[in-house]
Amino acid sequence: MLSITANPPADGENKLVDFMSNSVNDLAVKQEDSATTEILPPIEERAKPCGFGGWLYLVALGFLLTFGSSLFYLIDTLLPIYQNGLLFELYGENWKYAVAIIYETAIHILFVIFPVFLFYLALKKKKLLRNMVINLYLINFAYNVSLYLITNSIEDMATHEFMSEQGRNIVKSLITCLIWIPYFINSKRVKNTYIY
Repeated sequence: MLSITANPPADGENKLVDFMSNSVNDLAVKQEDSATTEILPPIEERAKPCGFGGWLYLVALGFLLTFGSSLFYLIDTLLPIYQNGLLFELYGENWKYAVAIIYETAIHILFVIFPVFLFYLALKKKKLLRNMVINLYLINFAYNVSLYLITNSIEDMATHEFMSEQGRNIVKSLITCLIWIPYFINSKRVKNTYIY
């Protein structure tokens, strides 16, 4: 215990006061030094999104829906046309029917296989995924435009209801391209996740 007196402090007390004041000052200096000399990474590096998450859940849901709807369309609508020999009857009536059906079959087979390939790329975290997803969206848009043109050239198929449905499909695929292609080009999550 320190006492305030007119007498000078004893030699031992003086050392204790000096030690305590120096150790408190040293501690304060060390804390200041460590706070000022610690180099923090930039905010972008500390908070970079990585891994499957965010908007990629919606993309994966879209791939599942593409896979499921194309598989259902192949089995429920197109397969009976081939099994019943209806394709040859349609070809005899108007060759453009056969072209439209064969074209739809090829594209829907692609829409069944492509999402499976994309899931493989996603699981392996391949860089190629970004380009393949963009290609899928562009193929879908081109498919809708070309199907509209093909069916518009067939008088029996070019009903107002059918063509307006095809027009809506074109608009939907265009909106999909306008949203998701820039996302896959600019997304930091996509760049940081698919790196192999």
